[in-house]
Amino acid sequence: MSLLSLPTSVLYLCYLAAFMGATLVCLAAAWRAQQIPYAETRRSLTTFFLASGGWAAAYIGFLLPFSRLAKNFFYQTSLIVGFGTVWAWLWFCSAYTGRALHRNPTAQRFAGVVFLAVVVLKVTNPFHELYYTLQPASIEAFGTVVQHGVLYWVVMGVSYALATAGYLMLFELFVTTETQTGPLAVLTTLTALPAALNILGHVEPWLQDFTHEPLGVAVFAVGVLFVYTYQFQAVRLAGSLSAPTIMLSTDGRIRDYGRRAAALFPALDERSVVGKSLGAVLPGLAERLGEDQSLLEKEGDGAEEAPRYYRIVETDFGGGDSQGSRVVVLSDITARERRERALQSRKEKVEALYAAVNRLLRARDREGVGDVVLQLVNEVFGYPLVGVRLAEEETLVPIQHSPKVFEHMPTRPPVDTGGDTLIAKAYRSGEPRVIDDLSTTDGPLEYGQARAAAFFPMGEYGVISVGGLRAHDMDPFDTGLVEVLAAHAGVVLDRLDQETVLREAKEEAKEASEMKSALLANMSHEIRTPLTSIIGFAEEIKTLADGQDGPTARFARHIENSGRRLLGTLDAVLNLSRLQGSGEGASSQPIDLTDMADGVASQYRSEAEDEDIRFHTDTTNDPLWIQADREALRIALQNLLSNAVKYTESGGEVWVRTRADARTAVLEVEDTGIGMEPSRIDTLFDPFRQESEGVGREYEGPGLGLAVTGEAVEKMGGTIAVDTEKGEGACFTVRLPRAEAPTEVEEAGSPVPA
Repeated sequence: MSLLSLPTSVLYLCYLAAFMGATLVCLAAAWRAQQIPYAETRRSLTTFFLASGGWAAAYIGFLLPFSRLAKNFFYQTSLIVGFGTVWAWLWFCSAYTGRALHRNPTAQRFAGVVFLAVVVLKVTNPFHELYYTLQPASIEAFGTVVQHGVLYWVVMGVSYALATAGYLMLFELFVTTETQTGPLAVLTTLTALPAALNILGHVEPWLQDFTHEPLGVAVFAVGVLFVYTYQFQAVRLAGSLSAPTIMLSTDGRIRDYGRRAAALFPALDERSVVGKSLGAVLPGLAERLGEDQSLLEKEGDGAEEAPRYYRIVETDFGGGDSQGSRVVVLSDITARERRERALQSRKEKVEALYAAVNRLLRARDREGVGDVVLQLVNEVFGYPLVGVRLAEEETLVPIQHSPKVFEHMPTRPPVDTGGDTLIAKAYRSGEPRVIDDLSTTDGPLEYGQARAAAFFPMGEYGVISVGGLRAHDMDPFDTGLVEVLAAHAGVVLDRLDQETVLREAKEEAKEASEMKSALLANMSHEIRTPLTSIIGFAEEIKTLADGQDGPTARFARHIENSGRRLLGTLDAVLNLSRLQGSGEGASSQPIDLTDMADGVASQYRSEAEDEDIRFHTDTTNDPLWIQADREALRIALQNLLSNAVKYTESGGEVWVRTRADARTAVLEVEDTGIGMEPSRIDTLFDPFRQESEGVGREYEGPGLGLAVTGEAVEKMGGTIAVDTEKGEGACFTVRLPRAEAPTEVEEAGSPVPA
């Protein structure tokens, strides 16, 4: 039984079911296409599937038992929408391959003109019937069939030619990305099959003479979105990226890769690696993927010594677990990584410079300075040839060199600071000199294998030399840091020289102090002892001549007075020397200032009364404890009271007062004596200075009393001030630090005030 003899036309039902299935498949494909991540590809493919679904749906309307007019409408609609799928297909191919022809104004105008021209031909078909005619169908179920005219076949040829242009775009992309093109060829054949059915339907009565393309498009939709999803996505990704790309299965086997990946990894030169484990082919990359390391470092080739850096991006895509795949994209970030590493290296070098400067500041000798320079420039900055020269008697003498200097350079002799060497020129100019290529310079020194050099003066103290084994090896940033290091090294060398001078001066001062101590000891013994004897004999002679008014008694008094005056001068000199040589607070202890002031005042009361001077004491009733040196306090009190009595004329007054304020104990010695000009207060406590000076001065004395007093007060941590006017007397105010009252044991052990 033939198909034509079937009672209800199974062929009709098959056609109707096929176009209904095509409509549903295209609509499902349009929904599935919404998951495509690329906007242009997603929109174009969705439009293609929707147009194809509308094309198939129009054929359903044509097949249903409608009127001849309705059937004509549905068929014209199918022809117009069907021709629109061609341009949707070209839009998809252009967007998918990255050609952007769909955004070209000229291409857009061309597509519009062609589409409108074909639409006009189809719409005006009832007038010219060159496109098709509707004829009664031999199978009653179809009702009406199509008889295609010459324009139909012309437009179909144009449509397939345009579609072929799209396929060529796809094939070019597949070939460029070195992806297998076999599956794409199969899909292409399936979409071309409707053309054969069209021709067969035109010549054979058991097929209908109308367009079968919606059925082919439905098959293509199934192939693209449910069979070939992986490869279309993989090719789209590989073709759109300029980065090496490798496609992997879920179990880590290589499924495909692009030509850029093959160029990066020589192991991918053979296509036989497809299907093998990534770990077996590229173990380094597999290890980083397993450890979630995002950076891959590839050593440079012969043309490029520096390594290149790639960021690893791994993405899952595809269907379910059995069909799912991974794509590994290697983005070349060499420029950025080198920049970041350079910045990090500079940061580390600056930190190393700071640390080196700190070590420089702690250097105790010149060798220590050289050690710091060598460690920083040689080990941290990485320059193999480093030397330090110091200036000694118009010569730059090498004191230290890095080890590789002796491997790559001849012996480094001293150089004359006034010579023509590069080192000497840098030293004289005081500015760094950078030589990018030593082969272009002439000079008396041989530089061996060194090809670049820089010289950094350390002030007037020497030069740091830095060399590299390649021309242009001196990095400007590094030379700037070494210049800073050289400046600090010069400061440290200057400090070391000053410390040497200070140590020598200290030794000399120590020696002078020892000589002074020996002199004072000899003075105390060799002068005081004979002088005491002289004074004693003078007193004895005066006693023997008592009652006589002859020259013997007069000479004896002169000898005694002169001896006592000389003894007072000697005591003052010895006291001043002792105070200046002792440490601050050397024998500090709690002392009752009131008791000490009363004791010393009692020694001068009778002397003051003999000179008709009224002597007053105004001290507290309670002890006033201070922290002081007992002997220094006694000397200060004696000198102040002695001067007050000495410079106060007959009929005058002297006061001794003690009191306490918030923090200190206060001692005041005031007199109504001759006073002095306030302008002389600044030099009052200098040794050997008096109000009246010179041979004809009014008051005798060496001028050491106030100097000794000021020294004593300073040693006790106190202060002394004077308020005076010429002819109005003077008031000396001493402030000393207060102290807690001593325990009974401490007080019992204290000597009685002199």
